[in-house]
Amino acid sequence: MNITMIGVGAIGGLIGARLARSGARVSAVARGATLVALQAHGLRVENADGSAAMPDQPIHAVADAGDLGNQDLVVLAVKATQLAEAVAAISPLIGPHTLVMSAMNGVPWWFFDQAEGPQARLKLNSLDPHGVLARAIPAGRTLGCVVHLSAACPQPGTVRLNFGNRLIVGSACGDLSEAAAPVVAALTAGGFDAAWSSDIRRDIWYKLWGNMTINPISV
Repeated sequence: MNITMIGVGAIGGLIGARLARSGARVSAVARGATLVALQAHGLRVENADGSAAMPDQPIHAVADAGDLGNQDLVVLAVKATQLAEAVAAISPLIGPHTLVMSAMNGVPWWFFDQAEGPQARLKLNSLDPHGVLARAIPAGRTLGCVVHLSAACPQPGTVRLNFGNRLIVGSACGDLSEAAAPVVAALTAGGFDAAWSSDIRRDIWYKLWGNMTINPISV
């Protein structure tokens, strides 16, 4: 698979490194110190104590998505406040068969696309200002990914896994289980406890409950 990471911080870096370990051809669109580090030494992954968890991973890092061409999978692992800017730059990566997987906390822009009742087709400007994301990313090729692990980025180009190992993947719209099977297989081959969900919205909401109860106490 040809895979591009958009966001190579703690979560995005770990997913990218594990996918590269599975044998996928992984690229990253990066900038600043992260781009310099990835081009200099690849992507380093550490255990919680700082020891090396795996050899430096061969990540092809570029500043311009136009250098990469259409991909099999694009992984969005940025903060919500950076999403619109990131999506604006990824159009060269999106072909007719490209899957886009969002690995982010919170409610995604596509969450209500298949909702029923009062929430059916609900559009929230807070999730997708002016519909930028919905226009740029085909809903029928979008995956959600719920992350149940903790990781840190102690310095650009380095990811530290703290604890946890579970990823839950599911379709944003329709049934993409067959098309996404190689994605789940690659995540599993890379070392994740990856699983397919027939109702990814339920899993997203469950994770959000956890964030809402734990984060205020942590603060």
